[in-house]
Amino acid sequence: MKKIYFILTLLVIYFLPFSVTEASMGRNTLLFVPLDNRPVCLDYAVETMKAAGWNVETPPLEYIAGNDHSGNPDKLYEWLAARSATANAIVISSDALIYGGLVDSRTHQLPQDILTSRAERLLNLKSLGGDPLVYVFTTIMRSPKASSAPVEPAYYAEWGPKLFRMGVLEDKLDLKEISRKERKELSGLKVEIPRAVQEDRARRRSLNIATTELLLHGVESGNFDYLLIGRDDTAPYSQAHKEARKMDILVRELPKEKIRFFSGADQLGLLLLSRAASRVSYEIPMVYVDFAEGKGGETIPAYEDDEIAFSAAEHIHAAGGWPTANLARADLVLAVNTPFDGVTVEASNPKNTGTITEHTEKFVADVKRYLKQGKAVAVADIAYGNGADNALVRKLFEEEVAEKLAAYGGWNTAGNTLGFALGQGLLSKSMDTADLQSLLEIRYLDDWAYQANVRNKTYVELIWPNYWPNSGLNTQQVQEAEAVITKDILEIAEPVLGAKVSSYNFTLPWKRMFEVEVSKKAGTFLEKG
Repeated sequence: MKKIYFILTLLVIYFLPFSVTEASMGRNTLLFVPLDNRPVCLDYAVETMKAAGWNVETPPLEYIAGNDHSGNPDKLYEWLAARSATANAIVISSDALIYGGLVDSRTHQLPQDILTSRAERLLNLKSLGGDPLVYVFTTIMRSPKASSAPVEPAYYAEWGPKLFRMGVLEDKLDLKEISRKERKELSGLKVEIPRAVQEDRARRRSLNIATTELLLHGVESGNFDYLLIGRDDTAPYSQAHKEARKMDILVRELPKEKIRFFSGADQLGLLLLSRAASRVSYEIPMVYVDFAEGKGGETIPAYEDDEIAFSAAEHIHAAGGWPTANLARADLVLAVNTPFDGVTVEASNPKNTGTITEHTEKFVADVKRYLKQGKAVAVADIAYGNGADNALVRKLFEEEVAEKLAAYGGWNTAGNTLGFALGQGLLSKSMDTADLQSLLEIRYLDDWAYQANVRNKTYVELIWPNYWPNSGLNTQQVQEAEAVITKDILEIAEPVLGAKVSSYNFTLPWKRMFEVEVSKKAGTFLEKG
């Protein structure tokens, strides 16, 4: 036993490039450049750190990518350069500082020399002074099954599904797992899809991979204290999976304590902010992971290509923690709600009825048991994609444990949910009760009330009958949609969360239905300022 603790102490001393004296001086400033200004990437992450007592500085909004403008890599770098000496750590999105943002990384027409020069200046961040920790997160371009402008090149509106299918077959071909029938299908797709579309797709993906490979030098040279690579929206067979497999060969040559590579994109910023907080505080929190019964940790969620058990362990390491199989040692229990059969369908699926099953009861009973033992518990609800498990949320509130959690997440992809629940859970120990409750309420209102219920209801009753677009709503359409969304969220959430629901605003910051922003009204905690 003593030997284990001695080894852990050595690990702490070896991997934390600062002294206890420095950490205790009260310098708790983190510089943060997000992927873009979506709530999950910017506001929610900053609010979490603020609630945990951290001073997080972000660039002016006009420099950060939004729904109606690209980010400005040069201005973002100038902002960093002017402030780096004042910070304990810098947490930055390379997509923002190289391309302008996540969407720009998929749609840009930038030449290789500009991409190279922007990547190389990131490698020199430590030379700007102050010797902050430098944490960088980047993404492998996703392989969407269907999408369109402005979040993908315009031709995806027509060719998106067939481009995805071509990527699946090319991946199988590369793995030598393709059938004769599939070879014929692949040949047909290469004839059918316009050559210009194929070339544009291949050129941009090739440039992005080459640029990411340049960033790996930051790990080798020590210019980056940590590099986190995310696979944005992938699948067991896809173009992104094919590229990731080749990238993984390079990643394996680098020290695991300085680099991780797994599914997801939007959660990466908060994960590295959490890592920065633990390192500056001279801590390595221990995390015990428990999965729901059934397929459990062997589940491969939709939009991802790894088993969730592997993904959970990788997320813990990236967030600055350490997985433990010993519950007694755990600082946090990460309880992962997986579907019994391991198939993660959409939260809008009729299957998500809210009917409480024996599977749900057992999972909540385990959560209650951990809470009774005095453990902080974060629930990662990944039973469905793009929204919460209605039965789980209902049961958590019925058993009066929903508001006793250290964190809850149930949004978008499994990796997004896992990363946010873990990051907020690890930071919860530094939050007071009011702040923690506000963060929990936001997640229930966003992930459960909106994403699992109100979003699809609004599609069915407002968007589709009026032939409105899912994205690119005009000002009047946004106002009408927000009014309907607010009414419906109040109707579904007030009976569960109470009158506090009326203290929140519900808006569509990107003028599309995919995400809502839940923010406190003026005069209440965590209001936008």
